[in-house]
Amino acid sequence: MRFFIIFIGSLLFGLNISVTILPQKGIVKAIAGERANVNVMVPPGNSPATYSPNFKQLKALKNSQIYFTIGVPFDQKYISKIKETNPNIKIIDFGKYIEKNKNPHIWLSPGFLMLEAKVVLDTLIKNDSKNKEFYLSNYKKLINNLAKAEINGFKNINQKAFITFHPSFYYFAKDFLIKQIAIEKEGKSPSFSYLAKIIKLAKENNIKSVIISPEFPTKYAKIVAQKIGAKVYVISPLNENPLKTINELIKVLK
Repeated sequence: MRFFIIFIGSLLFGLNISVTILPQKGIVKAIAGERANVNVMVPPGNSPATYSPNFKQLKALKNSQIYFTIGVPFDQKYISKIKETNPNIKIIDFGKYIEKNKNPHIWLSPGFLMLEAKVVLDTLIKNDSKNKEFYLSNYKKLINNLAKAEINGFKNINQKAFITFHPSFYYFAKDFLIKQIAIEKEGKSPSFSYLAKIIKLAKENNIKSVIISPEFPTKYAKIVAQKIGAKVYVISPLNENPLKTINELIKVLK
């Protein structure tokens, strides 16, 4: 019976893939569809900066042929453990063609997402060439939708700056030539003097939007919003569909 279940599973899923965070799953599934089973190491509602995998998750890695990293602290801390758990797993950097600084949030930029999608496409075709045309078709649809989002952003974003707690939207802001002001300073909550500087800067830039993420403290962002009369929006950078997140950000910053 167990063999039968495993056999049926192998028919349903051509590839077993593991990723670090949920947005990576969204990109993989957008191209692979049901031809890949995707295991996410950092569950929804958790931060890739602090989460530790449990035994069950490490065990699940043994069935994966591919692991996509993305450069978040989880990867840096556990990549050696992942290799130890499954010596045959192929480790591929989700953003290997992207020059990035210490900020790893490359999945919230339409331009970078196109490059990430190409990495996924190449990997899928290399490991499952019989489904090449299927993967190519889905990839083209995704690229087309990302291009539309990029055009929509340049056409409709009117605000020059916004405030957030954690600098999750750095590459999004860079893509659309707007300023992200992060309340968090060097990974720590702000002092009262730094908070005062943020409030002053926000007033000078006439900022009307404060974006908070449920994975991080919201207290300071709400204080700033109240002081400057800005509207608060809740958008998670770790939603499964990064294209949807990008479109939500564009809508907020109209």
